[in-house]
Amino acid sequence: MSQVLVNPISAAKKQQRIYRLTVQDVDEYGFPLNTITTIDSRETPFTLEFSVNRTLFADVNSLDASIYNLAPDTYNLLFFDYFNMKGRTVVLEAGYETTGLSTIFIGDMWSCFTSREGTETITKMHCFVGLRTMQLHTDVTLAGASRDRVLAKVAKDMNLGLNIYSGKDHKFNRSVSLSGNPMQIAQQYSNESAYIDNGKLIILDDLDAIKGEVPLINDESGLLGVPKHEDAVLKVDIIFEPRFIVGQIIEINSRIHPMFNGQYKVYGIKHEGVISGAEAGKATTTLEMLVGSQIYGRFGIVTAKHQQNSNSNSSSVV
Repeated sequence: MSQVLVNPISAAKKQQRIYRLTVQDVDEYGFPLNTITTIDSRETPFTLEFSVNRTLFADVNSLDASIYNLAPDTYNLLFFDYFNMKGRTVVLEAGYETTGLSTIFIGDMWSCFTSREGTETITKMHCFVGLRTMQLHTDVTLAGASRDRVLAKVAKDMNLGLNIYSGKDHKFNRSVSLSGNPMQIAQQYSNESAYIDNGKLIILDDLDAIKGEVPLINDESGLLGVPKHEDAVLKVDIIFEPRFIVGQIIEINSRIHPMFNGQYKVYGIKHEGVISGAEAGKATTTLEMLVGSQIYGRFGIVTAKHQQNSNSNSSSVV
């Protein structure tokens, strides 16, 4: 295993939370039609309550968001239910004035309704990853295909970027006929190691972790309380940190509860809290790891061997 740089997260730099929420109509293949609205807290400081779940576990990746006191024209535009014939994508970026924005969710809107609660008008949206891709179908024959070309094709059909970290590319001796749901095809050709995160199809084996800087999580960098052991899962709560990605490595160093100190692969990320110019509120990030999954001798540390932008940015894959 190659040496990995430890890069502490500075809690002192986390000042003035900000967000940008972009909602866009798309066609059945995920190609953008028109932008419904963009809400940027630096321009229009509407209060946002949010809960984001991104995970390699069995849970569905999701976003629940509540925005307070939007203008009627805006919340009427945002109205959406599952009977709507168009698709709709939601991108949530969040961060701090001092460090900038990071994307914490890209997914499909399930519903968006506005109600009045006391003196507040609250617009609530529920979003999930993969709603649109479940309805897609790939039907093509590729001559001279390789595993990576198959994965690139189905990623393009889902209008997703592609990062292949694991497995070896190999060419097939004959033409490959693909017929079925593109995500199911991706699982078939990746040995069940495919998942969608932040607008990309990711290929990462269970025994691989993404190479990069390793954030040090300790009392000084924002660790809240102590690591918690729940069944086979180890959880740590920290001051909101939007730059984590699923599959990366982190290092825990708790003075109060050192028995779980070490480097781990991140299996799940949960962000929740409030971003508001009117109230302080709180925002936290919970990282989920498997107990006993320290990286030494267990995980291969890998970099992306094949990368591809989504269709909206690239048309290089046939």
